[in-house]
Amino acid sequence: MTRKFNTLDGFIRHLRERVEPNISHAVHRGVQDGADLIKAETKVQIGQYLDGPESGLPTAPLADRTIDDRIRKGFSPDDPGLRSGDMRDSYGARVSDAGLRVEASIGSDDIKAVVFELGRMEQNNYQPPRPELSVAAFRNEQKVARGIGRMVVRAIEGRILPNARAEDTE
Repeated sequence: MTRKFNTLDGFIRHLRERVEPNISHAVHRGVQDGADLIKAETKVQIGQYLDGPESGLPTAPLADRTIDDRIRKGFSPDDPGLRSGDMRDSYGARVSDAGLRVEASIGSDDIKAVVFELGRMEQNNYQPPRPELSVAAFRNEQKVARGIGRMVVRAIEGRILPNARAEDTE
């Protein structure tokens, strides 16, 4: 949508009344959407072997003793990180308040998820890293950047953000 202004004052008024009040909400919305995307992609990856050029890939197969333990406890034999689903479901996203600089944290407070991501290097209890979260972030970096850009462009154009709540558009 191309917007035309007849005067410089009209353009300045547009910036003050439509862009300035909404730009921080647009940045926040773009970051929130990006964090939600990375969280969702991480959850989808749990239980699968990952392959690709990213650091830590391809992921190592489960050890025979791990497969035996999974079977003995009634779980499927070969779904890395996915037993009851509790670890997968523990992933969340937190996003700072709206502003021109918005930060997001995506991850889990479950220590099993941390060990799963980073691995364990103990000699008698070795577990290779399975970088689910970092791979999801790396693979979606461009989508997140484009999404933030789309939200900012909407704000500059003076358009309402998609599915914005009433208090977000005032």
